[in-house]
Amino acid sequence: MRELAVYYCLKCGRYGYYQSSKNATCPICNEPMKLLDMTYQDFMNLDCEERDHLFSHLILESCPTYVQQLMAPHQAANHRETIARMSQKIIELETDNQKLNDTLKWMHNTIWDLLKENKQLKKELEK
Repeated sequence: MRELAVYYCLKCGRYGYYQSSKNATCPICNEPMKLLDMTYQDFMNLDCEERDHLFSHLILESCPTYVQQLMAPHQAANHRETIARMSQKIIELETDNQKLNDTLKWMHNTIWDLLKENKQLKKELEK
């Protein structure tokens, strides 16, 4: 009689104990299951948490798109880099705005000074 072996589904993570790989088909996904590189007895010595960790690691290792799918919401919500770039741009724009305001004040003062001088010259000419 053949010894039991542990097989697991790469798609959903379900595992089962089979003597032959012919019978190792996932009941959920109908996909062929992969043989776990561990003896049945070693697997049975693991607790549930260790088994979950083992299978999650194997599934993520076998299909990197799962990692991308899991990280997609985080990356969509993580805008730190965008916020940092926007903050830098805001600082640059505020600096430019301050320069423009200073120039505008200078021009305003210069125009008023020239208008006052012009008014005084007109008064002097009228006398």
